[in-house]
Amino acid sequence: MKKILSIAAMTALMTTAAHADFLRVEGAVGAWNSSPTGTIEYSPNSFDIVDNAGLESSTNAYVWVYLKHPVPIVPNVRIEYVNPTFDGTIASLEWDGDTYASVSNTLTMTQYDAVLYYNILDNTLWTTIDLGLDVKYIDGNYAVSADVVNASSSVDADFSITMPLAYVRGRVQIPVTNIGVEAIVRGISYNDNTVVDAEIKLDYTMDFVPVVQPGLEIGYRYQQVKLDGGSIGLDANFDTTFSGLYGGIMVRF
Repeated sequence: MKKILSIAAMTALMTTAAHADFLRVEGAVGAWNSSPTGTIEYSPNSFDIVDNAGLESSTNAYVWVYLKHPVPIVPNVRIEYVNPTFDGTIASLEWDGDTYASVSNTLTMTQYDAVLYYNILDNTLWTTIDLGLDVKYIDGNYAVSADVVNASSSVDADFSITMPLAYVRGRVQIPVTNIGVEAIVRGISYNDNTVVDAEIKLDYTMDFVPVVQPGLEIGYRYQQVKLDGGSIGLDANFDTTFSGLYGGIMVRF
């Protein structure tokens, strides 16, 4: 009887530990310093966003949070926000047949991601693999204010698109350390639309703090955003990339 009670007690403890490990909330807030490249095409004009529009690198906020739970059929959830915004000045610019002089222009690509994913491996031999679906919403704007040479108004073009992206996350926890190496890749390509969003990072978790464990992360993120004008309700086509280092403060419950 004592052996049975001992086994039952050990089983209960192991089950509680397993469930505690599976039920997790983690998030981070930080800044992404990214540089833009690429072109914007507004027939019959096409211009480089750096050479012709003068857009410069910038530092913008990002936030992510995920919830991992023990229910096997229901997917886990990850939510993200990032707001790449680039400003620039240039002597002159052509848009929709109009010529603008002494141009100040801004390109914004605000992004919201809702990821539903499953754990394929969960810290098995220090390795985690997640597979899922990322629904990305891009809320964009391109604006031009200038001394107008041959135009009746300034440019203030809004556009938006919602796209489903394949999602893969891999993580390796370096044994006997609090350091993790993580990579996330998501993307889709159809017709003339392509979105690729990839990142790789190192993070350090201070697990000596009970209940709420703070941490730090630093990484590199690359985005390709290629949008056909017809799909975003605009006559312009975008073929752009944004890339650079990011860093932030994490917290794990």
